[in-house]
Amino acid sequence: MPYASVNVETSQVAYTNLVIAIPHAVGTPHDFDWTVDKEVAAFRDRFTDWETDKLFSAKMDNVAIVSCPMSRIDIDAERLEDENDRICNFSRLSVTKQPLMPSRINRRLAEWFRYRAELMLATAKGELPLILDCHSFPCDLAPDVDICIGFNEDASKPSPEIIHEVTNIFQKSGYSVAHNRPFANAIAPFGYCGHSLMIEVNKRCYLDADELRIGAGFASLRSTIESMYMTLCQADRRPDYKQTKEQDDDGDLTMTKKPRGTTRNYKHQ
Repeated sequence: MPYASVNVETSQVAYTNLVIAIPHAVGTPHDFDWTVDKEVAAFRDRFTDWETDKLFSAKMDNVAIVSCPMSRIDIDAERLEDENDRICNFSRLSVTKQPLMPSRINRRLAEWFRYRAELMLATAKGELPLILDCHSFPCDLAPDVDICIGFNEDASKPSPEIIHEVTNIFQKSGYSVAHNRPFANAIAPFGYCGHSLMIEVNKRCYLDADELRIGAGFASLRSTIESMYMTLCQADRRPDYKQTKEQDDDGDLTMTKKPRGTTRNYKHQ
């Protein structure tokens, strides 16, 4: 089926629904005692997106939350489909440095597929969805950056006006913003036909780094994030898509972007 285009300026569009992707908020891995294995503990403490499930939570009808219930030490829900890429090297060994049983590897891979399927199901609930790929990063990776906004250079990239608007929301609240630094890109699952933005938050902005729990800046940052959600979904900016969409050869209204053949190679190491 041919794909049609939307005859409106993207800068004037509000998204019909937001999908908040939270892949790395779980800290404790399933098959490790992190208090025993120092290498696992160090990786866990540094690269878990602590409390981002609370930071990016929402109580709006057109905002859906999709979270991975496993630690990224068990499975990285945002990696490509290659098995070696999805399962962290830590997860291939137990604390005793013995290889994981195939059943445990299969459980991790099943979780990877579940997470992707839930993302796609959530995006299908609106005509013009936006995935917000939500993370946090260690302060030392970019001390001059509070908020990193990431995007792909393909059909999933929002318009420059939308990126500028999101940037302004954070800057007006006093946060420094960078694009695709210290991390780049945003998740865009195979076959996804909408836009995607990554929002990476410097841990110092909301987290007590010593205790790895919610810190003094949490409430202020959460309020700014809620403002971003409301702005991106403002109904009074949304044109009548049933009239502006072109029809395909069968007379059906179609999605605005062609699906890509691969998932973007995501940024976290």
